[in-house]
Amino acid sequence: MSFWKASKRAQALEQELGRVRAELDAVTQARDALAEQVDAEAQARARVHQELTVSQRLMTGLGQFGHSLTELKTSFGELSGLLGSRRAEALTTRDESGRVRDSMAELIQQLESSRESATTSVQEMASLESDTSNITSLVDVIDGVSDQTSLLALNASIEAARAGEHGRGFSVVATEVRSLAARAGDATEQISEAIGRIRQQTATVSGLSRRNRDAMDQLAAEADTARDRLMALIDLAGTSSSALDHAALLSEMELANLEELEMKLVVYQVLAGLSDVTAESLPAETECRLGQWYYQGDGKDQYAGRVDFGAIEKPHKLVHEYARQAIEAHRLGHSDEALKALELMESNNLDVMTRLRRLVATE
Repeated sequence: MSFWKASKRAQALEQELGRVRAELDAVTQARDALAEQVDAEAQARARVHQELTVSQRLMTGLGQFGHSLTELKTSFGELSGLLGSRRAEALTTRDESGRVRDSMAELIQQLESSRESATTSVQEMASLESDTSNITSLVDVIDGVSDQTSLLALNASIEAARAGEHGRGFSVVATEVRSLAARAGDATEQISEAIGRIRQQTATVSGLSRRNRDAMDQLAAEADTARDRLMALIDLAGTSSSALDHAALLSEMELANLEELEMKLVVYQVLAGLSDVTAESLPAETECRLGQWYYQGDGKDQYAGRVDFGAIEKPHKLVHEYARQAIEAHRLGHSDEALKALELMESNNLDVMTRLRRLVATE
């Protein structure tokens, strides 16, 4: 009996030992599972810590990017101001070039008038030389007639002397005729001398007139060349002015884009917890640089009435509205609404940029 009792106790102990071993195995497995879970949690914490570190560095970089953006905006502002100044100078130069061009055109017209007058003077002097030549020929004829008359009067006096008393009256007439012929000869001689002096003076004046005309022709040719060069310079100045206009417009537009980007960055910084800017402190759509350009600046002056220009107003207004909504939703703890407003802010800003570039591209 003792043996059977001992055997039963041994079996009971064996069974108990089996249960203990099973429980020990279960505990060991639970311990191993717990250890694996602890390792997994440690790894997860490490990853979270790493991601947090990266996020912190990204946020720090975002802040530094904001400072860089501000400096870039300042530099762009200086560039825009410089281009605006050069644009004003180019416009002044273009206007002054226009006045010089008009003065040059007037001078060339005066030179052309003077050249025509000089040509007319040369022609008139040539005509005068021809007239004096004709007068000289006529004086020669008169002188010949005077000589013949004097000869005839001499012959008449001889015949009257032969006639004696009957030819006395005829002799007196012949004497008067001879005296008249002599005076006519003297007059023609004086006329010839005067004509000679006139011809000499006419030749001198004619030579001067021809030289003046030639000088006028040369001066007119040089003036035409100078005018052509001036027109080329004016065209170049016009091209430069147009290029400066376009560059100034682009710089103003990019500066406005940078300011919009700066405002969006502020919104991102608020949502990232890096800034405590309030929605009320953001500029209205009429107060930012783009709004000033649109409502009262060069944009209004150059593009008012254009369809593309008018289409910019609504999305630009929405950019500012959604920026304020994103900050306000973040303040109230409505993360989903803040992110939705952020997305709408970005999409409308992209619409504004696209329309702006399309507007400038049509210039």
